[in-house]
Amino acid sequence: MAADYIERANSVLPSAAQLDFMNTEFIAFIHYGMNTFCNTEWGTGREPEKYFSPADFSARQWVAAIKAAKMKGIVLTCKFSDGFCLWPSKYTDHSVKSSPWLNGRGDMVRELAEECAVQNIKFGIYLSPYDMHEQTFGSEKYNDFFAGQLEELCTGYGKLFCVWFDRDNSGRQKYDWERYYAVIRKHQPDAMICNCGPDIRWCGNHTGVSRSSEWSVVPSELQNDAPAEALVQPDLGSRRKIRSTKNLVWFPMIMDMSLRPGWFFHDNETIDVKDLSKVITTYFKSVGNNGTFILNISPSHTGKIDKKDVEHLVTLGAQLELEFKDNFTEGREFSASNRYDDLHSERFINSGKSYYRTVDDPRKTTITVDMGEVRLINKIVLAEHIETGQQIEKFRLFYFYNKRWRKIYSGTTVGRKKICMLPEMEARRIKLVIDKTRKFATLTSFEVY
Repeated sequence: MAADYIERANSVLPSAAQLDFMNTEFIAFIHYGMNTFCNTEWGTGREPEKYFSPADFSARQWVAAIKAAKMKGIVLTCKFSDGFCLWPSKYTDHSVKSSPWLNGRGDMVRELAEECAVQNIKFGIYLSPYDMHEQTFGSEKYNDFFAGQLEELCTGYGKLFCVWFDRDNSGRQKYDWERYYAVIRKHQPDAMICNCGPDIRWCGNHTGVSRSSEWSVVPSELQNDAPAEALVQPDLGSRRKIRSTKNLVWFPMIMDMSLRPGWFFHDNETIDVKDLSKVITTYFKSVGNNGTFILNISPSHTGKIDKKDVEHLVTLGAQLELEFKDNFTEGREFSASNRYDDLHSERFINSGKSYYRTVDDPRKTTITVDMGEVRLINKIVLAEHIETGQQIEKFRLFYFYNKRWRKIYSGTTVGRKKICMLPEMEARRIKLVIDKTRKFATLTSFEVY
């Protein structure tokens, strides 16, 4: 019988918008703005608008390159901390309308949003709460200013899937977060509010490191503008962490990393674009560890993504397609040691129609599959039916070799997706043993590559 706090954890489920966001999996961050033209990362807020002048901006090229990398969404830095706006905001002159680009008639946010719609890529915005340029920053009037800019972006650029707020440790401004969230909920109810927000949490680092156990059900005090040090703890959602917590929420993880050393383009960093292996590994540790991966791309001052970066993105997409090209359990029959009922039996694993569910409080559950012939494999992908919560706490994987089952992997959480990396090996029969659950366990996918 599950303890009371486990029953409470099991009752916490994702919203439809959170599910949609998690299913997006792999997203592009685009850092572009005044820093691109001043060869800096932070700026001062005093840069003249005349500096912003991309000679060959192409939203089509940006979206095509990102789509080639198998990403499904884009988040654009519409205003970074220097305060320069990539759209003609009526609240400030420090924007594209005062720049020489297109004689002040340009709107980069609009061009990118429209191109995303054309190429079927989701569009989201980043709006920095910290503003080095705005004179009202540090006063209550700034909340009016910021809410006004946020409303412009939420009402003038079509459907948004994400609004990203960065953190500000300056201590100069008391932000009215609840007011900001209300603007988004009113105009973009399906947009997920990330990082400083109630919907999606930052993993706590920019280095591609994730927890060994990544829970989506965590204490509510991690939401909104929680201190960053709270988010970097190695354990956020174990039984020990949630046992005495009154309020639990569904608050999944997103991991960010930049393709280049910095977030903005710098000519001298072109030789340091990250190796494909590093990006792929981070993909496995984020998307493959119950999370989402947002990879930063830094277009150059020309207005296009640099040729070397494009080559990396195209190669990345091709490699991801190759990594998951042939699922050797596709169409194969699974056998389970128990099942909840015939509507949730093991025949629904990998079906895309329903899902497998164990009986309540199983001592141990085994699920086996025969791939029909010996295959060369290096990864196994598992997925829970997270619409009914996150349940699996401990599992093991085995392959049958020389007349006995041999362990090849042990893990804890699964969640939306768990990519279990293996040494390259030959196998025909695979067994999953679920050793510990929160009441029961579910599976939608059991794939072998």
